[in-house]
Amino acid sequence: MIVKCLPIDSALFRTMYPDHHRWQLNQHLLADVADSLRWLVWSKSEDAQQGRGRPEPIQRPGVKSNRERVGTAVGIDQMNRFLDWSE
Repeated sequence: MIVKCLPIDSALFRTMYPDHHRWQLNQHLLADVADSLRWLVWSKSEDAQQGRGRPEPIQRPGVKSNRERVGTAVGIDQMNRFLDWSE
């Protein structure tokens, strides 16, 4: 049985998606505002001038954090071989 067009505040939707039902448009917009303010305050700090301590955004349901999305760095030699650039 497929249930379509459930209201976000329905008991079934809350049971099926316990994390997502709390995050509606208002919550996403508030999280964006909070992230922007935290970044603005950080950008005026000494840590920002040194390029360290950038604030993590508020975790949203279904979105990986920046630390989870970042890959591993490779060396210049390995990248040159990958690109087939000769020196």
